[in-house]
Amino acid sequence: MNSLSSLFGGTSSFEKEIRQFCKDQSWAIDTIDGEHAVIKFGMSSGRQQPLWIVKHGSTLEFSVPSALVFDSEDELPGFISNLLLRSNAKNKIGFWCIEEIGDKFVYSFMHNAEMDLINSEYFARVSRFLCQECDRLEGVILDALGRS
Repeated sequence: MNSLSSLFGGTSSFEKEIRQFCKDQSWAIDTIDGEHAVIKFGMSSGRQQPLWIVKHGSTLEFSVPSALVFDSEDELPGFISNLLLRSNAKNKIGFWCIEEIGDKFVYSFMHNAEMDLINSEYFARVSRFLCQECDRLEGVILDALGRS
């Protein structure tokens, strides 16, 4: 089961493949259905990072929302946005963005990939990297604010 391309005909195939990829890594799935999955990673920092995987047609969106949540766009700190945009230029996996989740604005680290390019190793590499980078950012910001 290296490629998803032939297996993503229906929603149960998405679920089947995500379950297999997680089984390959001995990862527990928090929630899953035919369109999305959530895996929660316990980090060495003591924080927990939720990885969202959402199916959009033939593309999978991986997303790790950070703990940096703001009530309005006006509250988003420009220095953090600048830092993250510069970071985007260096990353080969993942990119920082501002997601609107509910009525909040959240810095999230995301990655999009065509399903037929994903195998178990790629899935694990992307998942780990996104969670590590989000946790790293949270640590830097919390340390700067004296809240670690």
